[in-house]
Amino acid sequence: MQVIQDVKKLHKELQKPEKSHKYKQIIEELSEYFLFGDHQKEEIFDYFAEQNILNLFYQKLKSANHQLTIFIIERLSMIITNLQNPLNLNYVLSNPVLHEFINYNYDFNNPEIVDYYVNFLKTIAIRINRDNFYLYFNQRYCTFPLLWQAQKFINYPDELVKNTIQNIILSLSKLSSDPKSGKQTESVIFNQTKIMVQFKLYLTTSPFIQVYIKYIFQIQQMLESLNIDSQDQLDKLEDILMFFNDLITECPFLSTLLEKLILDKLILPILDSLLLNRKTSFILGYEVGLFTIYLFLTKLPLVYPIMSYFCEDQIFIDETIQNIKLVKQSQQWIYDTKNMEQEFQNIFQNELDDNQKDQYIGNKKSNLIQNPYKNQFLELLRSKHNTLLYLYLSIWFVAKQNNYQIPSMQIINIINLKEEIVFSKKLLELIILLMINEDLKELKQLYQDLKNKLVSIISNLKVTNKRLSEGLFVNWDIIENFDWDNFTNSQPVVKMEDLKPYVDNSKLSEFKYVYLWILVKCLVKDFKKKGVENQYQINQEIKIYQACELIQLANSQNYLMIDVNQGYLIHTQIQQDSESGIVKFVQPLKAIECSFMGDILILECNKLCINQFKPYQIKIQQDVITSVIDRIYQAQQSMSQLIINKLEALF
Repeated sequence: MQVIQDVKKLHKELQKPEKSHKYKQIIEELSEYFLFGDHQKEEIFDYFAEQNILNLFYQKLKSANHQLTIFIIERLSMIITNLQNPLNLNYVLSNPVLHEFINYNYDFNNPEIVDYYVNFLKTIAIRINRDNFYLYFNQRYCTFPLLWQAQKFINYPDELVKNTIQNIILSLSKLSSDPKSGKQTESVIFNQTKIMVQFKLYLTTSPFIQVYIKYIFQIQQMLESLNIDSQDQLDKLEDILMFFNDLITECPFLSTLLEKLILDKLILPILDSLLLNRKTSFILGYEVGLFTIYLFLTKLPLVYPIMSYFCEDQIFIDETIQNIKLVKQSQQWIYDTKNMEQEFQNIFQNELDDNQKDQYIGNKKSNLIQNPYKNQFLELLRSKHNTLLYLYLSIWFVAKQNNYQIPSMQIINIINLKEEIVFSKKLLELIILLMINEDLKELKQLYQDLKNKLVSIISNLKVTNKRLSEGLFVNWDIIENFDWDNFTNSQPVVKMEDLKPYVDNSKLSEFKYVYLWILVKCLVKDFKKKGVENQYQINQEIKIYQACELIQLANSQNYLMIDVNQGYLIHTQIQQDSESGIVKFVQPLKAIECSFMGDILILECNKLCINQFKPYQIKIQQDVITSVIDRIYQAQQSMSQLIINKLEALF
């Protein structure tokens, strides 16, 4: 009884206007009693319900400063999150005052209020399900105040707020999907279905389509300012794409609409600009444009409609989607105070008409036209630009995985052995992956030409005693460790760094001849090259081999181990038995360049090395550090004849 008396006393205190300086403490205590009543004492919760104390919270909100406003929102969120009794939760969610909290005119110029308000919306959204959905969706006017308030923050500058809004939109949109449980009665299912039909129309009605267009515009802005050195920018772009992917996957009825919006507002402008040289709403360079198409193919379930632009003789152009105006948002976020209820009511009634209700979902106004993009896209194969071709062929790789016919002859023809191979290792790999299971005689001729070229190179080295190309030296571990089975199971993935220009160095040309020859030999001669198993792994315990040269470092337990036969430099920490050690660093010997600063030996990656690694530092006696570097370089030089022999053995 004492508890209920304390609650009544606090209730009276909250009603007194002169107690404004104590409101925060009173609301805190009442909210704790609110949950205590839910968890243990039902009569306490009943008192809160009978007196409608939540409405009293709202009355105090209307005259609160920003600190008290934040506190009230935070406590209300805490109550909704922690309610356990389903009946009590239903009472709170159905309380009309909750809609007042949602629609209240807060001071959203205060970022802290925005944070707590958006979290408050998320707290409610998590608690909404198909059973209580009717409490938040207005069937008469076809409006959803919570969802509409949430979407106003799509362009808010804070990334955490943006991510929360995406979660709210996705969480509520997913409720439109058919229930997985079959426990409900037929009448419940009938009523839910009736509501969800209207909700689906709400999500595809003209005002709400502007929500998707806001995200479309965000993607446009990101692409126009995309910095290829910024992984953070790519992560933000992929977040939005995954949001669209989830919407399309979880809400199949939205798939046609979203597909058409993405094609018309993003893909077509890119293709018009790149391939047809048309003036479009936004302009991208070839690298970013093709990279964007690749992202859409790999991050969204839109392979067929996108590839139709590159493979089909005719394509669909949807006039209804083209007529939707893309209203560009202000760079500065402004809270929209417009009441959309009347606009939704008018538009909903019009679009509910049988003659128009499929305006955005169906294909009634789609036109079949001749495809102007197909031939222009094939023309890109004439380019010798590494980045452009790699992106282009990555798109074809996605197409091949989805059973589209690729332009095999054109792809093979881009490799011209009459001149130095100008393409990067990744591009050569991609070309061979594309040719797997393709029946082309030209590949056999390419193999023979490569073999003749390499026989000539080896013969010239022996006759003239010339040194083997440093590029082949430095990257010999790639040849040595190449495994055909692993290669054929690999999946090329385009990264931001692939958009950077490839600087071809003539010192890499011999390596590329050898590497391409192995790839083609495996492809046309059924040669299953297996990679040499590396006996050195980081943190692995290894035996100290007598054939290796050991260099003791400042710490008596640390050694540099030079294995010329295997071609590796290893930093190892010797164990107590002096016959084994723990590997701390291991890299191909020829890939390493040495320098020092004071008593620190710095092992860095040779600029010609394709498999890059981060600089590695080891403490060593300063008076012997130069002699240690000399011994490492001498070991590198002694590998020359060994690698020539290994190269010859490949034949």
